[in-house]
Amino acid sequence: MPKQTLSAYSSIAIGSQVWMDSNLQVTSYRNGDPIPQVDDPHEWRNSTTGAMCPYGGENGYSRNFGYLYNGYALNDPRGLAPEGWRLPEDSDWQTLFDFLGGNEKAGGALKQEGVKHWKRPNSGASNSSGFSALPGGFRSLYGDYRHLGLYSYFWSSTLFKNNCTSIKVLGYFDSKVVHTGGPAESGYSVRCIKC
Repeated sequence: MPKQTLSAYSSIAIGSQVWMDSNLQVTSYRNGDPIPQVDDPHEWRNSTTGAMCPYGGENGYSRNFGYLYNGYALNDPRGLAPEGWRLPEDSDWQTLFDFLGGNEKAGGALKQEGVKHWKRPNSGASNSSGFSALPGGFRSLYGDYRHLGLYSYFWSSTLFKNNCTSIKVLGYFDSKVVHTGGPAESGYSVRCIKC
């Protein structure tokens, strides 16, 4: 299987940073090894290695929303981010949020405008950054899918607490960015930042 390359992804410059302009959709690690697609809820619940899936197991969703990756894929030494990219740390996310007006406002600048994908009212959404965040929902550690159309969840590579990894959340009802943590068994979207 061919390795993922920098040229396969479009980017957007925001302040001093360069981000992917869509959610990650890789099916292999940087070295070419495949990332297992795990659709079965029981298998997802019991995974202790890297796994990915489209929301609801429907590959059509991945064209808009990308894939959901568990925390084991995020931390796999073979590398989830394609060549030329890396997984963002909390400090990278905070630099982005600060540039866009702080955690109280940055969500609006990051969210895609309108209600084609977002639930009404999609408050504050201007997409002035060009980041075009979509509400891809997440997959819980129990294997069920939640919040499509309501929330964007993005992994950070920074540890949170209680064996969780940091995630950033944008919602349909305001312009805030929420900082929380997710267990490795859950599946969230990934945006990479250029090395």
